[in-house]
Amino acid sequence: MLKKVGDRLTLVGVAHVLPKSTADVREAIERERPEIVAVELCSNRYAVLTKGEQQLGTTDALRLGQLRPFILSKLFQAIQNKFARQTGMPVGEEMLAAIEYAKKAGARVELIDRDIVVTIQRLSYLMSRREKIRLFGELLIGLLPFVGKRTDFERLTEDQVTTSLVSTLKQTSPTTYKVLIEERDEFMATRIVSLLASSDGKIVCVVGAGHVPGLYRRLTSQLKGSWQARLEYPLEISGVPLEDSD
Repeated sequence: MLKKVGDRLTLVGVAHVLPKSTADVREAIERERPEIVAVELCSNRYAVLTKGEQQLGTTDALRLGQLRPFILSKLFQAIQNKFARQTGMPVGEEMLAAIEYAKKAGARVELIDRDIVVTIQRLSYLMSRREKIRLFGELLIGLLPFVGKRTDFERLTEDQVTTSLVSTLKQTSPTTYKVLIEERDEFMATRIVSLLASSDGKIVCVVGAGHVPGLYRRLTSQLKGSWQARLEYPLEISGVPLEDSD
């Protein structure tokens, strides 16, 4: 999934569950020869993927009072691993591939995603109990073994896969959709605008396909002056009212 924004920015939407995503990334970088390759990673996720840094354990989560975010992050991680086994492609491979291709092309790499810790904390505290129960049920059902070894995602177009996944998420948990998609769209769009303003060359931005529509809408509107880039959400949630509604 490719979207051009002006003459300097190319959005490359990848699906974490589709092996062909790495080929799409390589072709875009080789064709555009960008000054910057921006990827949907934060420093924490990048460290885990590249250095194998230890993630928060159950004991530490209990000690720090972070059990709810810990459980939620582990469930999402399990789902990602399930899809990775299904497609034969390791989780995060498409982002690491983008970084590798960027280095080969002599491009600068920028990590543009919001800190995963902040995202998981916001998700945990802002979801209602009803949403949590429903989402956990969906995730647990998703952990059941597949009938076959692999799913033929090639039967679906990229737009069909993206629309289906995003639509399901929005229906299952509006809060999850808001925190995982809309808030991060806003954050990453602001980072991209900043990179465009501070550089002269082309930028290739590699993000999950579910983020492409929101980023494209915001960035094209920004060019027309109808959207103002801003950091709507702070990097820390301390001091932010957190309501756990029923």
